[in-house]
Amino acid sequence: MLVRLNAFARASAILIFSGLIAAPFPALAKLLPLSSQQVARLGIRTAPVNAAVSKSVVSVLGRVTPAPGARVPVTAPFAGTVKSLVRLEGETVKQGDALAVIASADMYRLSGQEARYRSARAAADRARQLVAEGIAPASRAEEANAQAAEAAGELSALRGARASRAGDGAYSLLAPTSGRIASIGASVGDSVAAMQPILSLEIGNEIWVEGMLPAGMIGKVTPGDGVSVDGTGATGTVAAVGSAIDAKTRSATLRARLTPTARLVTGQTVRLSVTARADAGSFSVPRNAISELRNGPHVFVARKGGFEAVPVRVLARGAQDATITGKLTARDAVAVTGVSELKSIGSAE
Repeated sequence: MLVRLNAFARASAILIFSGLIAAPFPALAKLLPLSSQQVARLGIRTAPVNAAVSKSVVSVLGRVTPAPGARVPVTAPFAGTVKSLVRLEGETVKQGDALAVIASADMYRLSGQEARYRSARAAADRARQLVAEGIAPASRAEEANAQAAEAAGELSALRGARASRAGDGAYSLLAPTSGRIASIGASVGDSVAAMQPILSLEIGNEIWVEGMLPAGMIGKVTPGDGVSVDGTGATGTVAAVGSAIDAKTRSATLRARLTPTARLVTGQTVRLSVTARADAGSFSVPRNAISELRNGPHVFVARKGGFEAVPVRVLARGAQDATITGKLTARDAVAVTGVSELKSIGSAE
């Protein structure tokens, strides 16, 4: 009998102790009655619930870059010394405009090559005539023709260089295409080698962003997903996603193509938000509308005479908005300020 009483006492103590533990965590009242005056006094504001079109996938840091093929290097066709820079960074130029003047002894090669070509061409003509008269073998004409062809190729390369004579022993470096001068890699007085890049031109107005995608997101971001640059209004799409992890950054490369209207500067650091198509039946609400309660995330939906705590499932959280599912409609409105006050009121009910 005593053993049974002791067992009963222990069980009762456990129940009492369990009640004490649970007492400080009362269940949240589902409907919180509040007058319009109370709502105003608590500073509660609401925002509409919208049917979600897209959901946030990840937010990464990125760097603005020119589009692939949008930057054209301008190289010096002949070695020399930079005498002057005719155009500077940011200026718009047309094809054939002079960009810089370079003093170069190699400009004399053009005159010498023209003389060499004329001599080789005349020698080939004489060789053909001698072969036709039977005085020289056919191999002599073949050799002369080959030398003339070689001289013609070298002369064509020199004439095709984007350069024009600019006085004795100097040439003007010409723009190979129309565009905007993005950078200049040489200063007045610098010595430059043949085929050394002197300037770079940006063509078109397409802008890209190169970001670092965390290793855990590989496979979750795919080409075609939407992107937006936080704080700028610029949008675009994911163009490519790498599958290899960089040993230093522990991330993969993500490249996004932005709309031509994006007003960003090459080299600028930005935060890039990637979005994907939203799940069917999901909703978009401001991120700060979600409150973490004992039994999971909730939103406080405005009802007649108060607010109702509606449980939701969070599918994605973006910088500003969150994508959720729950017993909501696109006609509802949720509290976005005063959420902690509503939580406190509900816990006290």
